[in-house]
Amino acid sequence: MDDKIKITFDKEYKIRLLEENKFNRANELQSEGVVFVDKITNFHDKVDILVDVLEKHAARIDSYKLKAIGLRLAVENENESRNRQIKSIQAIISEKKAELDRYTTQLNSLERIESDQKAILEKMTNNRK
Repeated sequence: MDDKIKITFDKEYKIRLLEENKFNRANELQSEGVVFVDKITNFHDKVDILVDVLEKHAARIDSYKLKAIGLRLAVENENESRNRQIKSIQAIISEKKAELDRYTTQLNSLERIESDQKAILEKMTNNRK
């Protein structure tokens, strides 16, 4: 690089410290930089919007997941409850069958006793005559 500063004049005869082509290139770079910054800012804004949308969807998905888990647990609990209820009803049925068997046995016994007593009573009435 030159340690000397060159002073030049542009087409409009303005004093320039840079050569005209370097000055024009610097202006172009500045304009391109502004456009690039605008594009990056626009991109950043769109990314922010996308992130917000995705976060909302993620929250909604998590909500549905929790709801599904809750429903699955409710179904499992309902199945367990039904199984307990079935076992309880089956136990009651078994108890009632056993009770019926006892009553049937008792009825048969009482009927036998009744028929025996009728037979004895008939014998006694036949013997008196």
